[in-house]
Amino acid sequence: MTPKCKTRVCASLTHFTASLLIFTVLVTVQLAIWYPSPFFSASGGWQGLKIVALVDLVLGPLLTLVIFNTKKPFSELARDITIIIVLQLSALTWGIYTVHQQRPVAVAFWEDRFFTVPATAITRQGIDLDTLKRFGDKPPYYVYIKKPTTPQEWAPILKKIEQEEIGPHQQPELYQPLTNHFGDIYQHEVDIAQIMQTNASMAAEIQAVLEATNTTLENNHYIALESRYRNIVLIFDTRDKLIGFASAPYKPAEKQ
Repeated sequence: MTPKCKTRVCASLTHFTASLLIFTVLVTVQLAIWYPSPFFSASGGWQGLKIVALVDLVLGPLLTLVIFNTKKPFSELARDITIIIVLQLSALTWGIYTVHQQRPVAVAFWEDRFFTVPATAITRQGIDLDTLKRFGDKPPYYVYIKKPTTPQEWAPILKKIEQEEIGPHQQPELYQPLTNHFGDIYQHEVDIAQIMQTNASMAAEIQAVLEATNTTLENNHYIALESRYRNIVLIFDTRDKLIGFASAPYKPAEKQ
């Protein structure tokens, strides 16, 4: 800690300022790369961020506030501060790793909706995430899964479900590009009129998308996306381009 600090409060505030800079960088990375909209709130970016904030903005500065004492020999004070920093960085590294592993790398359409797929669901199968690059320029990659029609097609899928608890949307070998499959996808549109009648906040989000894209409610397509913390309605235009979304309320079990 800087020698200019002569009090616990000064040392703690200095530590907090440095931690805040690190936290700001992490938030920027999360929003721009790991959890692009709308996945920050839907897939756990916000939940993970709160854990990192607790470690980075509270743990380190609080420990500094407790142990800092200029009456200690410099070597002892330096040792204590070093231990705090090592503990904080260790906890922070674990938090960042956890958040990074839960980032969505794919959005897979299965049966009647899209599902988010976290990185850990792919890597734990020993599959390199680079194999997904063929589906787009950057993650999360939007993909389609064709529903099997014969027992032979179902067999390997069911085997993974039963023996490894890996759902179809987490089986990359089933992934196909969305192109040429939008006809099937649009057969599973949600009842957007009912949603707008029963959920004012979602209605406002949808209306904002319509105004921003100069499109009409009737001409767009609305497909459900199921994620860990909240569900989403994805909005596609007549050219099959994703133009926006509306976020459903947090799931009851995940309310904060």
